[in-house]
Amino acid sequence: MNRLLRHLLSGVVLVVSSTAFAEVTFFEGGNFGGRRMAIDRPMPNFRDTGFNDRVQSAIIGGESWEVCIDSNFGGGCTILAPGRYPDLGEWSNRISSARPVAPPAAALPRPAVVEPPPLGNVTFFETENFGGRRFTVDQPSSDFLAARFSEHAKSAVVEGNPWELCVDVDFRGGCRILLPGRYPTLANLGGRISSARPSYEPRSDPRPARITNRASAILFSGPNLTGRAFPLGGEGESNLDGLFNDRASSLRVERGYWIFCSDANFRGICRTFGPGDYASLPYELDSRISSGRRISNDFPYTQNPNWR
Repeated sequence: MNRLLRHLLSGVVLVVSSTAFAEVTFFEGGNFGGRRMAIDRPMPNFRDTGFNDRVQSAIIGGESWEVCIDSNFGGGCTILAPGRYPDLGEWSNRISSARPVAPPAAALPRPAVVEPPPLGNVTFFETENFGGRRFTVDQPSSDFLAARFSEHAKSAVVEGNPWELCVDVDFRGGCRILLPGRYPTLANLGGRISSARPSYEPRSDPRPARITNRASAILFSGPNLTGRAFPLGGEGESNLDGLFNDRASSLRVERGYWIFCSDANFRGICRTFGPGDYASLPYELDSRISSGRRISNDFPYTQNPNWR
């Protein structure tokens, strides 16, 4: 065999080797949301990628992949067969390394393809009991001022999918998720709504949250109030580093009015939450909460917050 032929064959081998590994795409949020990272070869450590302990969903193409809790394929590991995984369950926010493997006999069953649910719509009315002018939203609307309906909604009809309504523009300020149904009055949100968007993961339990005598909140590492729980009582925590930093994917506020922020010391992007179960967090806080504290022991809260 001459030298040229040997080089050609070795090039073929290299091409085959480089394409033998199927690709996996990891997503920072559930249902394939948030940032994404695609790899096609073993990655023993996610630390430098910004995805360490941040993966919540994945798409596996071609071959099965082994994902592990620790770096260098250590700790607990599991095999993901080719398919779409909108929710990694107990493996969410825990993966630190991954590598392709040959399909094992006991691989996880191939999941069904999950398509995003329809957005649905919400119709706002100018007065209570569905009176006055009406305004229908079927796409995320970050500022009602452009539609000349800012801060006039007093009642609403939600169809098809839950919607998140917020007091401030850009989905900030106090927010509340409404399940599909008719709302003849919007209570403390009436006349204050400035933005709205669909919510794909509504509160899983329609019953009111359990109320305790003291203001308290609980962070959960998984969606739908699953995974590791981290309770916050009293004044909360100004810095969750080393405790529960950037790990919360859902939240329960048992009593009081609370603020949670993406940075320590109540800085960065902040959102406020009243009593209730939040099966999913807004994108800007999902797996990003670094501090949280009680603003008031009671809700609704009508005074100026005490930030000291």
